Amino acid sequence: MKQLRTVLTVVVLVAGLTAAAPPPARDRPSVPAAAAYAACWTKYSGGRATDSRGNSSVDGRELTYDDATSLDDALSHAVRSWSLGTISIRKDGATSYADVEFKDTNRTDGQWRDLYGYWEHGPGTDVIWLNLANLATTEARRKTAAHELGHALGFCHKDPSKYATVMAPHTGDMASAPTTQDKKNYALLWG
Repeated sequence: MKQLRTVLTVVVLVAGLTAAAPPPARDRPSVPAAAAYAACWTKYSGGRATDSRGNSSVDGRELTYDDATSLDDALSHAVRSWSLGTISIRKDGATSYADVEFKDTNRTDGQWRDLYGYWEHGPGTDVIWLNLANLATTEARRKTAAHELGHALGFCHKDPSKYATVMAPHTGDMASAPTTQDKKNYALLWG
């Protein structure tokens, strides 16, 4: 009986060692690492590290919008500026649900005191607010609408001291439309 226990113990130990040993390495073709998305200027991006598909209003490969703004020129400018081919940006129709809605506000209280626009992301339809109280010029309206649509596309604030960008946090530093670098960031994020 003692001899049988010794044999069983040895078999169990050998089986345990074999099961714990790592399998032999297989030859695998190397897969290139995905390109990193463009970095955010975290000072103005709430700690976000990079542009993000998950933090956007895009649904699949399209972004549909509802127009409830009086700033039609600014909205048209923003849509034209970001219509770069990969993501279809179009007005919603009778059979579609808007991913984002452009709305006006006219406020100078609290957070709105110096705010030109704001992209509000949440459950349901996201909202791009355009603050009429601070948008006195066509240039400011166009820059702000393009900037906020950029947020809806998943782009965060960028440091304007590094390159010209529509995603600068302040209107005075913003390009009026996506720059060459913004278009490269778009290609990194959306292909």
